[in-house]
This record gives sequence, C-alpha cells and structure tokens, in this order.
Amino acid sequence: MRAIARRFQLALAWIGVGTLLGALLPMLGVAVIAAFAIFDRLPISGEVGTAPPAAAP
Repeated sequence: MRAIARRFQLALAWIGVGTLLGALLPMLGVAVIAAFAIFDRLPISGEVGTAPPAAAP
C-alpha cells in the first residue's frame, strides 16, 4: 500500500510540474506529461501485482 501511495504522490507532483511548464512552454509540458504516462506504466517494487524474486533452490 505504501508503494502505491508513493506513486500517487509522485504522480501529483509530476503532473503539476508538467502543467506549470505547459503554461510557459507548451511543448515541454506535453513532453513531461508524456514521459509520466510511460513511467506510470512501469512496475515498482512493493506494488500489488509484481512478482517477488525467485527463491534460490
């Protein structure tokens, strides 16, 4: 649950920065938000649905 909360807080900051940059430099704002869309799809450790590391035999 903490991993998801961290991702949500990061998302708010990232989108906020993208929005502010977009007000000044629209293409840069679009690039920041597009980069966030890609980053948001990546799995993070501790998030529900990620596979734990395999145990050694």
